[in-house]
Amino acid sequence: MAEVNHFMENKFMESNIENEHAFLSDYAVLLKKMRLLKNLTRQQAGLLFDFSFKNIERLENGRGVITVEKFKEFQEKYGFSDSQIEALRSGKVRVSLVANSTKKNAQAKSRPDRRFCHRRITRECKVLKEMRLLKNINQYEASKLCGIGINSIGFIENGRVALTDKKILQIIGSYGFTMEYFNQLLKVSPLRHEIVEECQKIIENMDENKLRIIMPMLQSMGN
Repeated sequence: MAEVNHFMENKFMESNIENEHAFLSDYAVLLKKMRLLKNLTRQQAGLLFDFSFKNIERLENGRGVITVEKFKEFQEKYGFSDSQIEALRSGKVRVSLVANSTKKNAQAKSRPDRRFCHRRITRECKVLKEMRLLKNINQYEASKLCGIGINSIGFIENGRVALTDKKILQIIGSYGFTMEYFNQLLKVSPLRHEIVEECQKIIENMDENKLRIIMPMLQSMGN
């Protein structure tokens, strides 16, 4: 009887492990599919998330834990809706998972933008982000609106691409703003999105009792 119980316990543990790996594998495959659909190499994705490309590779190959929150972060950055994720998961959208397939893109060899190895988020980068948020569009929609590479706005806002005066004028004009307004925002510190981000950090570090105290105050101010 003891042997039977031991056998059943082992089978139960094996089943749990298989389910866990399947869950992680599902997220890992989806991460890779999203990246390939955005025509990004792992190095480029690493710049977008401020990760090393090795971390991207590790997650895509199922060698790292991908939580729901982490997956949502990737989903948002890559610009996919929940319905698009379901289409990817069900196989309605076909994606080639051939390793390094994005490297075949010849445009990468003649890319005009100069990339930085480390982030250089200037005041100009922050103002352009503020303008995009005022326009209420995501980074991919902004790139399309500006007629530039689909990931360009993300690279610009993360301080990964050299900004020229010509590029700034192009983006500002595409957003429907003026250079005068851009110069006004350069003098504003902190910008609205910086205040929001700082408040989010403070709230995330609060204990539950403090959160219950401030929630009614925030709700009343939001009305």
